[in-house]
Amino acid sequence: MYSLTDYTFPDEPFMIALGTSHTCGDCDGPTYGPTSINITAYDMIANELELELVKIGLSGCKNEDLLQATNELAHHKALNDNCKLFMLEPRLGDRTVRIPVEVISPDVNIELAGSGILAGWANAHTRQCDPPTIQQVAEDTRFPPGARFVQKYGKPNLPTKTYMDASIFYAHSTLDIFNSVTIIDSIRHIVEANNVKFKWQVVSGHPEQIKLTKKLLGKHSTLFDNFINILDIHEIPDIKCGCGHYNKQGHRTWYENTIDHLR
Repeated sequence: MYSLTDYTFPDEPFMIALGTSHTCGDCDGPTYGPTSINITAYDMIANELELELVKIGLSGCKNEDLLQATNELAHHKALNDNCKLFMLEPRLGDRTVRIPVEVISPDVNIELAGSGILAGWANAHTRQCDPPTIQQVAEDTRFPPGARFVQKYGKPNLPTKTYMDASIFYAHSTLDIFNSVTIIDSIRHIVEANNVKFKWQVVSGHPEQIKLTKKLLGKHSTLFDNFINILDIHEIPDIKCGCGHYNKQGHRTWYENTIDHLR
């Protein structure tokens, strides 16, 4: 794995896999370890394509984080002639709520260390990284707030609860999906502007969401020329952990449902 804290990238052909905790290989299942899957679908894909792998799994991220990570990759010249493939695993709608820290508590001290998305998040496998800039100005939670939120901030105040209530109506709405696909298309343009091959797929979604996003983009985008698939695989049992992430066999199935689109 190449270090993203000092922004070094392979001097030989490589691919970038950018996505969520699924790309990271998170899995809390007792069989495969408490933090991550060592060999993920993208590790298998890179091996099959004979490419080095820069794997950036931003656990718990939103699409805005993926966009900024792409901006940082472009800034640090990762999208260069050696980068042969950019795989994106984004979200199409999300129930996660991002609440500004000053709304949660007026006593929160906001310190912007400027670590950025890559340096702060991409080494999530070690669980020893500094928090990225986004996490320094906002708290991610779901409705209702979990124990971690209550332990850190106490009972939600009225503005915080209002953010959470509003998210119920916003999540997976047409606006939410439109915002998601707009960001995905922006990432595509950044990657392709640097002459790097771009492909994307989503782990969780519904074909109706894809139909909706195609209507929203209309004739003004060729984003779906680069789309591989939705990876929700329901007919195969025992490929996900109780936490909702793919286990070892799940990543093998993911690989098998992807590699033929890339050969």
